[in-house]
Amino acid sequence: MPNKQILVVDDDEIILMTIERILSDQYTVICASSGQQAIDLYEEHRPDIILCDYLMPEMTGFQMMDILHERYGRNIFVIFMTGNEQDETELEVYKHGALEFIRKPIKAAELQKYIASAIERVNSFKTFQ
Repeated sequence: MPNKQILVVDDDEIILMTIERILSDQYTVICASSGQQAIDLYEEHRPDIILCDYLMPEMTGFQMMDILHERYGRNIFVIFMTGNEQDETELEVYKHGALEFIRKPIKAAELQKYIASAIERVNSFKTFQ
């Protein structure tokens, strides 16, 4: 199985470092600290999955995904994460086409489970393309 790439987008440097440490044994992890940086890195790397904070300064995760969808089509796979406790946020995330929605703080085992499940779904989708 080729090494899968995960683009992690969060404005909190500690969260980026923590997620990178959790996932880097199994995946190539690319980190971005803003939506614009993530868009630039997506162009360069075309990761298998994006793990993105929902609320960030300057550009939300939704705004970033709108730009990526406009430029590269709808087959971009994203898992949103947030510390926001509102149920409407979860509904909006799924309406926006997310594979999953994870609430912060994220536990390592939970994150690994979500990513593995998402990779399986992405592989299945690509098989039927």
